[in-house]
Parts: sequence; C-alpha cells; structure tokens
Amino acid sequence: MSRYGRHFVRTRELKEFEQRLIRLLVDSPSALHPRHQALFRYATVLAGTNQFRTPAGGDISLDEDVDALRRWMLESIVPMIPHQGDPHVDSLREIAPVLALRVEETRAQLLERHINDFGAEHLDEEIRNKRLALVLGGGGGAGLVHLGTFALLKELGLTPELIVGSSMGSIMGLMRAVDRDYDPVAVALAFPKNIDYNTLFRPFSGFSRFGFPGAFHLNIMRLARQVFEELLGDSMPRFDELPIKLEVVTTGVRKGFRFDDREYEQSGDESLTPLALRRKLKLFFGAVRQLSRNPRLLTQVVFGAEEGTEHFPVIEAAGFSCAVPGLLNFDIFHDDPETIGPLEQLFDRHQLLRLCDGGVINNVPSKVAWESIQRGSIGSRNVQIMSFDAFAPLSTGRNLIWIPIQQIARPAVLANMPYASYHKTFQSPPSPLQIMVNSYSKLKRITQKAREELEDDVPYMRESMKELPPYGIWGVGER
Repeated sequence: MSRYGRHFVRTRELKEFEQRLIRLLVDSPSALHPRHQALFRYATVLAGTNQFRTPAGGDISLDEDVDALRRWMLESIVPMIPHQGDPHVDSLREIAPVLALRVEETRAQLLERHINDFGAEHLDEEIRNKRLALVLGGGGGAGLVHLGTFALLKELGLTPELIVGSSMGSIMGLMRAVDRDYDPVAVALAFPKNIDYNTLFRPFSGFSRFGFPGAFHLNIMRLARQVFEELLGDSMPRFDELPIKLEVVTTGVRKGFRFDDREYEQSGDESLTPLALRRKLKLFFGAVRQLSRNPRLLTQVVFGAEEGTEHFPVIEAAGFSCAVPGLLNFDIFHDDPETIGPLEQLFDRHQLLRLCDGGVINNVPSKVAWESIQRGSIGSRNVQIMSFDAFAPLSTGRNLIWIPIQQIARPAVLANMPYASYHKTFQSPPSPLQIMVNSYSKLKRITQKAREELEDDVPYMRESMKELPPYGIWGVGER
C-alpha cells in the first residue's frame, strides 16, 4: 500500500465524520453553539492533517504531531455522530471542553516543534479555509449536466482549484478550467452552432497510431478551434497554462491486447446520423466488453499529472479521453515534437499499445483527485472533493440501451466514491447521444435542469466550504 493509501485508511473515518457533522449543522443549526461548531470543525481538519505546505514552498509531515489527537477523536468523538441513527448531541456538548484542551495541546506542541518551518497564522490559514476540487464523470452528451454544476458553484461564489475529468468530463472540465471567473452565458454561446455530426465524426480510415480504433474518427480539433478561440483567443491551451489545474484521465491499453483495425474500417462507410450511430453500437459494446475482460492489460494514464505531460495540449489529451473504443477513434495527425515526444515516452514507460476513453477504467475518478491533492498539486490538503456522475445506470426509457456499459463501469465508480467528500448521481441527464447541442436555449434548459437537481444539496455545499472563524473562539486562549 502506498503512503497515500495508508493515510487514506487512517483518516477515512474522520473525513466521513466531517461530512456527517456538516449535515448535523445544516439540518439542526441550533444543536451546537457556534463556538462548538467551530471547535469540532477545526479539530477534525487538524486531526486529519498529514503533509503541510510551508511558506517556503516545501512539504513537511505533521502526521506524528496530530496522531494522538486523531486516535482519541476516532475513539471518543466520531461515534457520537454515527452512520445510522441520531447524533448524540448532548455528549458532543459535554465533551467539547475536553476536545478544546486537546486541540490546544496538540497545536501548541506542533507549533513549538516546527517553529522554524511555519507560524500559527500559516497553520490556521490551512485549517480554516477549505479549497474545492471537482471530479467530472463522462457519458457523452449526458456530461453536459456539468454546466449546471458550474453555474451553481458560480452562484455560491466557489471556484475550484483542481478539476479531474474523464471522457466527456474532461471536455467540460477544460471549459471550466480556462478562466477562474466563470461566465455561464459566455460558455454557452461559445458552443459552435454550425457543426453537425458529419463534421465532428468522420469514417474511420484505418489509421491508428496512438488511439484505439473505432468506427469513426473524432474530429475534436475542429470543435476546439471554435470553442476556445471564442473563450480564450487560443485554440490549443496546454496544461501548465490553465489558471485552474486540470487532470485528464485516459485508459492505456498495454501491449499484448489483440484487435483488428479492419473490423472498424469496414464499418466506417456511413455518415454519422443518429440512426447510423445506433448501428455502430454493436462494435462499441463488443470492444468495451473485450477490454473489460482483460483488466491486466489496462492502465490508467492521467494527463497533466503524468511526468512529461505538463505542457501537453489539453484538447488532444481530452480527445484520447473521449475516444470511445470501437466507436470513436482519436489520433494525432501531425509531428509536433512537443506532443509526439511526451506521447512516445509515455507509451514506452507504460508499455502501451493504444489510448482510449478514460471511462473504460475510471469514469468518475475521485481517487485521482485525492491522490493529486496529497501529492501537493494545489498546495493545500484541506480540500472538499465534489464528484458528479452523469452516467449511472438508471431505469429511464431513453437510457436503457446504455445500462450494460454503465454496469461495466459501475464497480470503478463505486470504488472511487469513498475518496469524494460529496458525490452526486444525476437522475435526469441528457441522452449520451446528445453530443451536439446547436442552440443556446437547449443548453440553457440542460443547465437549469441539472441546477435544479442540485438544489437540495446547496446548504451542505455552502456549509462545507464556509471559512472557519479565528482560532480560539471556543474559549481557549490563542498562542
């Protein structure tokens, strides 16, 4: 088990307790005095601290410093808000003075030991202010629901510091990551109104260099030029140029996997109409099943986090992440050394044969976000990870055709859920086939519907991201 894995095991119950505490504070605002609310929130974050970014920019471990507090809280505090049943509010109130003394003792010893590394103001800045990370799942046109998430977070005044996307979630993540000041109207208007299915998807020519073959080539570069020229004035942003850190999940197919390009080329003689697309789904289902039966030949490749991909063109990484095996092929048709060089190194390092849709291996990659945070990708480790799933199996008529594929992807989604602080499964996403939306009014309806699905969770989102008051207001003097 990696050191990140060990830290997750040590702190998982504490993180889950924090979310139950937030629900208690929202559902029963008078259950605890505001001073006690601040105390329990501060103590929970402090006890879960591991790596800490110092003012000099280095990381040091505080794990041993907070270990005694963490163990005591897991034994004495966490059971007071159980997974099932009512919280023991009276017990929380009674133990608050003891907790305040233990927090004070832990904090004082920690600051004394690390006096040459950081001060009280640096520690409190980390603990009092929670950052936001978004995890955006794939699902073709269903992923357009993420526009509703962006709009809601904009209303709440919340800006993500990290976005991790898989498949369509990577495209939507890029649209959010290009500007810290999100403008929902500008983004909706940037969607091209004159690109149809036959322009975006071209029959597969048989050329397969880096991407897994499919019935059609995904001409995502055409879409990118219009969207990002409109938003940025630059059609090819790179990972290290984005104002919000973005990571894109793809599936690497290792050498040893067998496929025949000709099978896909023979079926690539039709224009991509919705009816023709349905006839191609048999290839898609077959390819995904074949890949799922060979998990040892699959590996997760995360652009923006993998060594050498820091300056990689984001839209080309997203193209691979959206390349549905057996259906959509994305590939590189140029020889730019800043793109080809990192790809060849990545293929050599992982012994890859091809790249394809990130959703095959990890459609809602919350663990990727959590590990990125633990590595220090955004500095702070006090982060609320919110994950959004647009492609869960739902018993709705128009999406029944996708259930077999959704069930294949579901185990990985469930395995990732514990790494998220908040997980939302959308109940009424658009059809995965609704990839192209050529009208502002349709995008507005999709955004509003998704926004309405999130409405009940707004108080919890707001409370989870609320800045904590200054240290010591619960009755223990500051140092």
